[in-house]
Amino acid sequence: MSEDNPKAKHQPHPDSRESLEKAGYQDKQIQDVHAQLMREKDEPTEGFSPVPLFTLFLFAIIVFWGGVYFTKYSGDFRWDVYDPHQRGESAVAEAPAFDPIARGSRVYRNRCAQCHQAEGQGVAGVYPPLVGTEWVTGSDERLIKILLHGLEGEIVVRGNTYNGAMPAFGPGPGGLNIGDRDIGAVATFIRQAWGNNAEAISEERVFEVREAIGNRGPWDGSELLGLHPLSK
Repeated sequence: MSEDNPKAKHQPHPDSRESLEKAGYQDKQIQDVHAQLMREKDEPTEGFSPVPLFTLFLFAIIVFWGGVYFTKYSGDFRWDVYDPHQRGESAVAEAPAFDPIARGSRVYRNRCAQCHQAEGQGVAGVYPPLVGTEWVTGSDERLIKILLHGLEGEIVVRGNTYNGAMPAFGPGPGGLNIGDRDIGAVATFIRQAWGNNAEAISEERVFEVREAIGNRGPWDGSELLGLHPLSK
């Protein structure tokens, strides 16, 4: 019987997707809802949406602030402001003035205090004191010679006899190779510390004495006193 009715052969099944969609399109209520949704939403279009005015206003404020900032802190866009190798006068700090007492105190703590003690009192019978003795406050040349080349042999300091060995601060075999400026500084320090009151000894004075003597070994106490006797 189906062969006699060709239309029935090509009709979709009532439960198929095609049949359901066809029935839906014919439903007047669904079509009304669809039309209402289409009216409420804009159709998709090509192109870009306009930028909100608030965003444009904010961008203008940032550009204006940036211009003011660079105008104030750009240094007039001078090349030397941005040159990493440029050293302006304001960037070069003045070197602090040399303080012989401060430097001499440091040298003394590092080189001398182990023997002569922090307050310059020495060790009785072993290391002579530096306080209240003409060996320190007397002839500046005698003191410079001791510091430059060292001292050996017996010496009498404040009524006590000492027979040790003072190392050389200057260059040469066994010397500590301390520069003239530091020798002058430590000499100045011990001549003006702990109640001592004697003139300072400059770097130039140390150089003068060193040049006059040249290289030599340590001084003997009696030899040095023959050249620079104590006044008392």
